Amino acid sequence: RLLAHTIRTYLLNPSNLAPLLRTIRATLFPSNTLAPPRAPPTSAEAQAIKRRCAATLLAALPSSIACRFFATKDRGAMQAQIETSLDCLGDSYLNKHLVFSVLELIVVRLVPEVAEKGVVDLMEERLG
Repeated sequence: RLLAHTIRTYLLNPSNLAPLLRTIRATLFPSNTLAPPRAPPTSAEAQAIKRRCAATLLAALPSSIACRFFATKDRGAMQAQIETSLDCLGDSYLNKHLVFSVLELIVVRLVPEVAEKGVVDLMEERLG
């Protein structure tokens, strides 16, 4: 209810709608054009990104928990195990599945009746 009230009050308010759309347009299309495409990283850059990600994840764990989870006190071995685990995120099929699962979770949280009935059933119920 709070989310619906907030959306109705602030986002769908006619006085706020035009500035909001202008801001979204300026954010998505700077200089009124599409942003230039991102260059994919080289394999060396991808490896450096993965190494930095593993180091950041390892730094986020308290050392006592990390030692028990990885069954070693060697930080290099821990980081190598994390890098190996991150390899599964390189699979495009798994990434698509992960994105769709997260998107489905968001939609179900916003519209809980979608979990009980399908979209077609809800459309038929509401439109007659």
